[in-house]
Parts: sequence; C-alpha cells; structure tokens
Amino acid sequence: MRDVKQLSVQEKYAPNSICFGCGPANEKGLQIRSFRTDNGLEMIFETKKEHQAFPGIINGGIISTLLDCHGNWAATMALMDENEDENPPCTVTATFSLKLRRPTP
Repeated sequence: MRDVKQLSVQEKYAPNSICFGCGPANEKGLQIRSFRTDNGLEMIFETKKEHQAFPGIINGGIISTLLDCHGNWAATMALMDENEDENPPCTVTATFSLKLRRPTP
C-alpha cells in the first residue's frame, strides 16, 4: 500500500494547479494523485457517490478526466526523465478519444 503522506507528482510540481482532474488547489475537483513507480506512474483516486452517472456506474466524463490527467502526467514524467530536467515542461492534451464499451462500476 502506498504511503499517502508521500507527495504526489501533482503536489510536488504543481501545488497551485486548479485543474479539475488533478489540481491540488481545486477543492471541488477530483484531486487525483499520481506517484512515480519503477515502471512509470501510478494513480490513486477513489470514486464518490457524486461521480456516478447511474447508481453504481461511474460517469464517462469522470473516466475521461482521470485518463486525460494521468496520461498527461505520465508523458510529463517521461519527458523529464528523457531530458534529465528537474522541472516539468508545460504539456497539454492535443487529441483525446475514448470509446466506452460498457458501463464502468
């Protein structure tokens, strides 16, 4: 189990971010937390009742936001590693497409 006292990459590199998905400074956002691992990045997020589209089914927009934010941070960490940078480059999503095959509990 991950040490929740450890700073996430969002908390370390963008503590004032107001991003709805991953911004630590957005009290009403999802506040996902991503942590470096030996093989990349691991995201921690716990769904809440208000994230449901229907009882027991997570809203597709929430799923998309999780994938968008975490994917962006994974790319950012990869660029930092590749370029041996200490600070993350500014990255944004250019294109994003998601096909949901069935409801997500």
